[in-house]
Amino acid sequence: MNFGIILSYVIAGFLLVAILATNANLNYSSSELTATQMKKNHSKAITEVINHDIPKIGFNRVNIIDPAFVKADSNEIVFYSNIDNSADESVETISWKYTDTPAPGSKNPHDHILVREINGDETEIDFGITRFKIDYFNEYGGDTPMATPVSSGNLQNIKQIEIELSVQTGFSLKSRSNPDGRYVTSTWIKRFSPVNLRDN
Repeated sequence: MNFGIILSYVIAGFLLVAILATNANLNYSSSELTATQMKKNHSKAITEVINHDIPKIGFNRVNIIDPAFVKADSNEIVFYSNIDNSADESVETISWKYTDTPAPGSKNPHDHILVREINGDETEIDFGITRFKIDYFNEYGGDTPMATPVSSGNLQNIKQIEIELSVQTGFSLKSRSNPDGRYVTSTWIKRFSPVNLRDN
């Protein structure tokens, strides 16, 4: 029995296993990187619209709209604004609502549809949104959010709105170290201080 040949085969076997493991890790890393970038792009697309809408709460070209809010809840906000800055000063009703409707085609059980609506014209957003939480504050820089839904008598006291958005992949990435898989997540949080909610 030639132990040298046997040892060579053993070493070759270990090298093959190491190469396969490295290749699997590289494939996982590549998939994770691609998924992470995709979710960041989705998050950016959504937040650009949020950044356009929320600062315009109560906005009109000449006068501030009062009252500015229709509804303020943890998963839904409805407000008035001349959102398109039209010269005729027409006021639109804008709403953002995170629904419990599952996103079509997604294998992620936490993935639900976010709806943006302007005067009844709905746009469904299904980019893997797993969290859309809204907090309201009655003082600038406050640490304690107002209870939701904010009562009609307290809507006028809202000064700041904080929105947390999380988007995840519609599929889980599995690896040797995590056979159950995990969803790649991108999270965005921002607190807004709409100028038209300031005390005059």
